[in-house]
Amino acid sequence: MLNTVMENKKCIHCSVKLDSSNWYDALIKSRSYVCMTCHKKRQVGLNAKSNPLSMYVNGKYISRKHPLYKPGKYTSFGDAAFTALQKDAQVKEGYVYVITNPAWPDWVKIGMAIDAEDRLNGYQTSSPMRDYELVHAIPTPDRARAERVAHKAAAMCGERKGEWFKIDTTEAVIILQHIKEAEDADRQQRESTE
Repeated sequence: MLNTVMENKKCIHCSVKLDSSNWYDALIKSRSYVCMTCHKKRQVGLNAKSNPLSMYVNGKYISRKHPLYKPGKYTSFGDAAFTALQKDAQVKEGYVYVITNPAWPDWVKIGMAIDAEDRLNGYQTSSPMRDYELVHAIPTPDRARAERVAHKAAAMCGERKGEWFKIDTTEAVIILQHIKEAEDADRQQRESTE
């Protein structure tokens, strides 16, 4: 029967006459009219064009069903997990914000984020009462620097525990407003000298 399939058949890509010396048995049985040479070229081409939705760790394909699946090429699963953090570190601009929670009266958190509302939502997920409140946020071209300045100023006004300060919310808002005013003045000065 295979001989009748092979009679007068040509490769659909290069038109070479197909016979048992240049046609894979599996392709003969599936009646796929492609010679070995064209089949190999096609396979190399498919491998070269990797799917952007595929995940590879150290050259090995990772299934989309894997719990740590994330599209891209990584040297380890750790690299895949921390790529988002590296991107955050590369972005300088963002917000410095003041967040409060009634569970800790008289305390405010002064922090930084690329998006202050998104950061607030992150805090809300850890609170069963969903009672964190974003009191104030300022946009800044260098969120890390602005946060350092705010922390130094807030520490001079009251007690400090990490990024939490025992100061009045109005004091925290005033600190952020002064930082914003100073940054605006610097920007205007730079623009006037250009």
